[in-house]
Amino acid sequence: MPDCGECTDCLSEKSNLCTKLPFKVSPWMDREETSRFTDMNGETLHHFLFVSSFSEYTVVDIAHLTKIDPSTPANRACLLSCGVSTGVGAAWKTAKVETGTTVAIFGLGKKFGVTDFVNSRNCGDKTVSQVIMEMTGGGADYCFECVGMTSLVHEAYASCRKGWGKTVVLGVDQPGAMLTFRSSEVLHSGKSLMGSLFGGLKPKSDIPILIKRYMDKELQLDEFVTHEVDFEDINKAFDLLLEGKSLRAPAALQESLSNAEDAPAIFPRILGHEAVGVVESIGEGVHEVAQGDTVVPVFLPDCGECTDCLSNKSNLCSNFTFSISPWMQRQETSRFTDINGEPLYHFMFVSSFSEYTVVDIAHVTKIDPQAPPNRACLLTCGIGAGKLCSSYDAPAIFPRILGHEAVGVVESIGEGVHEVAQGDTVVPVFLPDCGEWVGAPWKRAEVEVGTTVAIFGLGSIGLAVAEGARSRGAKRIIGVDVNEDRFELAKKFGVTDFVNSRNCGDKTVSQIIIEMTDGGADYCFECVGLTSMIQEAYASSRQGWGKTVVLGYDLSGEPLTLSSYEVLHSGKSITGSLFGGLKPKHDVLILIKRYMDKVTIIHLFLHLSLNFEVKPLLSI
Repeated sequence: MPDCGECTDCLSEKSNLCTKLPFKVSPWMDREETSRFTDMNGETLHHFLFVSSFSEYTVVDIAHLTKIDPSTPANRACLLSCGVSTGVGAAWKTAKVETGTTVAIFGLGKKFGVTDFVNSRNCGDKTVSQVIMEMTGGGADYCFECVGMTSLVHEAYASCRKGWGKTVVLGVDQPGAMLTFRSSEVLHSGKSLMGSLFGGLKPKSDIPILIKRYMDKELQLDEFVTHEVDFEDINKAFDLLLEGKSLRAPAALQESLSNAEDAPAIFPRILGHEAVGVVESIGEGVHEVAQGDTVVPVFLPDCGECTDCLSNKSNLCSNFTFSISPWMQRQETSRFTDINGEPLYHFMFVSSFSEYTVVDIAHVTKIDPQAPPNRACLLTCGIGAGKLCSSYDAPAIFPRILGHEAVGVVESIGEGVHEVAQGDTVVPVFLPDCGEWVGAPWKRAEVEVGTTVAIFGLGSIGLAVAEGARSRGAKRIIGVDVNEDRFELAKKFGVTDFVNSRNCGDKTVSQIIIEMTDGGADYCFECVGLTSMIQEAYASSRQGWGKTVVLGYDLSGEPLTLSSYEVLHSGKSITGSLFGGLKPKHDVLILIKRYMDKVTIIHLFLHLSLNFEVKPLLSI
């Protein structure tokens, strides 16, 4: 991994992907189209991962060298130049594993802290993800795929916890391998998927930290060494690997993804899901509200009792799982009937297009009665939600000097190299390091001050994302839409640039955005509900740290397909954000207060007010 110390990525704490010397599997040195190696006949010997350590001498670009403490045992320090650092870094830098959480690793070793084991071949009629879900009471907080199988990535994603689970991809699958997800699952699950090349570590700064931790006996490295062989017996090491006697992590799991239910097209039903009302009466066991209270019904439940509702990480209630159901959640009835006693079906647990409605207390939030109803109701869905592929072909080119994990002493340095000197102990690393207040932006993406945001779709949710990004301090907000009439309105919500997706010429929207932002947006929000738009948003996000947040729901059921290689190597993440990650009973109140304090501009979402009386669409 190169670390040039000069480019935007190498100077940022967010990324370990050098933009000056992008990682690739090349037979050449990074800065020149030569390997700097020849055999005794003058014929080219090709480089391998910019290291080529299976030789007495090698030539390495300074961007791939990290100076270390020379007292570090060489047969331990070399382990940190790839595999061990990748795993440790993924937990430390990428996933940021927290104290007291649950981790599922598809790769093994009891000495390293593993507490429970699952043999994927002995799960009976259950998938591994079903077993892990049962073991953990809902799924692991973090899942790491360390083998390099697309099916295993799917299994890891299915094994992580709804609401906040993170799946981190570390393994490399076959060239062209694709990951396929339902866009509805990405939106509704609240899970995140991300890759972690070299564990997200910056070679020049983080490897010395790991070496110090080893020297201080805080990091285990000795257990990774199962055998030691002399260099002339290197083939014995390969034999041990093939025989399964040296450390490796095999796994074979079935691909498993549960099918989401289609939104039931059942009628007659009372529609409407954004409203404000006054409590007319309460049922047995209801204590949160009283007759006469002003409340907002919210489609997303918040029971206040389950693990998710009590956690700050999730807004997905595990007692009352979100679904598009025609019934009340605690009972298989809608509580509505017509004048003939026939059922009228519920809609999203709210059914607000009526003078009276029946709503479960888990879907009701008490609000300040001074809040204007025609503004407060806007926060119960869309505005709250908004506010609150490239494939790889490893060149099979020979002859080349293999090896990419090593420790060495600098024999000589080239012109312009100042970081190391002759005699320094170094580790060569394949990755370079050049060194030179509203829902989805607030809760899920955590938009930072001075960053760039791209919003796909400038409807109510997209404009709400803009308002959230603006209030979070985003420096540049790019709106993407086909309706140019929305552009002027969007400026009021903080949108600074516009892209008409129909006027991009022979370029894609993502190409335009990458050019506008010099590499891609820090955050991309898909607010339309098109799988093709999710892929375009993902392509528009910045390599190294870009986040894509899915807010739209694709009713067509078209699968979301991503390159397994790109997920691993891009450093991007993709996540869904149902109701913007907001907790209805807590965060909606914050948004209402912010409107009452004139911090947010909810009134701009209201363009037309109509009376409720119903008129026939056609008279005969």
